Amino acid sequence: MPQLTPAIALQIGLLISALPAQYLLSRWSGSDRSQRIQASRRLLNTWNQFRKSYFNLQAWKDWLQQWLVNARLDHDDDLAESPAVEVFLLREKKSYFGGSPDPRSPKPSHVKYRVGQVIRHLESGFRGVIVGWDASAKAPEDWIQENYSPNEQHLRNTPHYKVLIHSSDQRSQATAYVAEEQLVIITGVQVHHPHLETYFRMFDGAQYLMNPWLKKMYPHD
Repeated sequence: MPQLTPAIALQIGLLISALPAQYLLSRWSGSDRSQRIQASRRLLNTWNQFRKSYFNLQAWKDWLQQWLVNARLDHDDDLAESPAVEVFLLREKKSYFGGSPDPRSPKPSHVKYRVGQVIRHLESGFRGVIVGWDASAKAPEDWIQENYSPNEQHLRNTPHYKVLIHSSDQRSQATAYVAEEQLVIITGVQVHHPHLETYFRMFDGAQYLMNPWLKKMYPHD
């Protein structure tokens, strides 16, 4: 006897539902052939939308990610006492690229920019929002050598910022780790990024305001 898998069961269910669907179309849409064709197309469009919403793994992943973000935003008080999931992820990789969860206090005077400010990269032209910084570059040595020429090695001793890069595609999760002298602050411009709400609670017209867990890491920004 062949094994009944979930996929086969779904196909059998669709076949069984075909006859009742045709009957309902004939009863609700009249006997006119053109009306039945239009009703069939509407039914197929509804099915396609349902399939994309409920039988698509990426759709469920997106829903779960948004649910986690909303849950954190709904519990700001709890977040103020314990770091968000993002912080625990940042603890990996030896806290490179602005990922250390240690509070940046006191803030060194030579670190000019703040978490939440919107920047533009002078060379590449992209814009983004600062979500973290280090007083000097914290990155693997091979990354330093690959990104900075011999004439730019002095940059390793200057402030570096982790940036969420703006994209009109909400699926883009691009980030950057850049030296301070490569950036310029811009105001009145917002950024689109799928992780924006993880870090910030709102945009006040000039910059983004940190969620409590991030403010705890950057109390002087």
